Amino acid sequence: MCCEGFAGECCHGHCGRGPCRKFHHKLLVFKGIMNYRFLKKHFFLILLILGFVTLYSASRAASPLSDIDIVLKLRQLKPLPKVHYSWGLGTLINDPNSKLLYELARITHSIGITGAYVSEEQIVNAVYVCARVDRTNPEIPASIAINLSPFHYKFEKNLGPADRGASFQEELNFLVTRLMLIKSWVGKANAKYSSDVRVTAILFDSERFVRSKTDEKWNSAICDAFETVQQAAVRIFPSARIEWFAQGVEAAWGKDGWGETPFFVHCKMFRALSCIFYTLPEIERMRETFRRTCKLADELGIEEVTPWVALGSGLRRNFNGQNWDSNWDYDLIYSWEFGAELNSKWYSEHPKRFAPFDRARIVAFYPCPFDSRSPNWGKHFIAFVRGANGVRKLDDLE
Repeated sequence: MCCEGFAGECCHGHCGRGPCRKFHHKLLVFKGIMNYRFLKKHFFLILLILGFVTLYSASRAASPLSDIDIVLKLRQLKPLPKVHYSWGLGTLINDPNSKLLYELARITHSIGITGAYVSEEQIVNAVYVCARVDRTNPEIPASIAINLSPFHYKFEKNLGPADRGASFQEELNFLVTRLMLIKSWVGKANAKYSSDVRVTAILFDSERFVRSKTDEKWNSAICDAFETVQQAAVRIFPSARIEWFAQGVEAAWGKDGWGETPFFVHCKMFRALSCIFYTLPEIERMRETFRRTCKLADELGIEEVTPWVALGSGLRRNFNGQNWDSNWDYDLIYSWEFGAELNSKWYSEHPKRFAPFDRARIVAFYPCPFDSRSPNWGKHFIAFVRGANGVRKLDDLE
């Protein structure tokens, strides 16, 4: 039996005496045999339990935040200091009482609509939500942005930019009709809610035609087509700012690794150039994209540059270059960082270290907020807004 140590307590085999050592050796052998028999008997049950635990943990780690989680976290944050427009919303705009939609409008000062397909009911919902936000007297009123893709609807696909035939006119008529309808619906909704919600931006996609490297007549025809569309839009919404996508510089296969986007054409009516922020984890690449687009803007006598930002998605690098990934859940710190850099004055005061982001008077989001194809957009949006707010916390979003 085990000997006793000081004050009658068991020495647990540490006294070094022979009987004590033998007893504890036998005890350890016995425990080992019993543990082996238990494991052998319940081996498959233990494996099953471990499998469930592993799957549960993985699903918890991979699952996006719920809508209510996102709403509660956004309520703690101040609105962004700049208007952040976005590509047209999906089903989120169908519910005028959506807390998520309200927080989006409150923080970004905007609701994006798809001009070609938005319904009157959706316009009424957008006006209602913006009006609710505006009744809180924000520094920047909430407004509506219209998204359109000229020459993607009625214009024949095999035609070039110089064609002014029947399908060109049909395309123009379609765009004008849609804009007139939207203006009418916004007016009716404002009358219904005694509000003054406005359309403050029209975001045009410019990807229908690719710039020619040798044919200036082709490029001039693109500008002429774009200008025709823009003039028609301005006649209907004279106070709205006009934005054209991908009119700037990007990393390319040029001699120095940079070049103008394939869609860039020097159109005199451009108020701002634009650049693509679709690879936020490549942080210096994004900064240099903005710097070089600013330099191009200077050469053209243009002041503003608008970044189009992809959150929780983007052009993901692979062995062949890069491909679009709608569900790219990269590290949240990059969304946080660009929320800070694009919105905090301090970064703009150090343009050589970061970039002259004060020239980004607005920001545009693509893909659209809370797109079902980008399930992690919400948590990256929270990280982005926290960066703009100077809130150094991300661990509750993982």
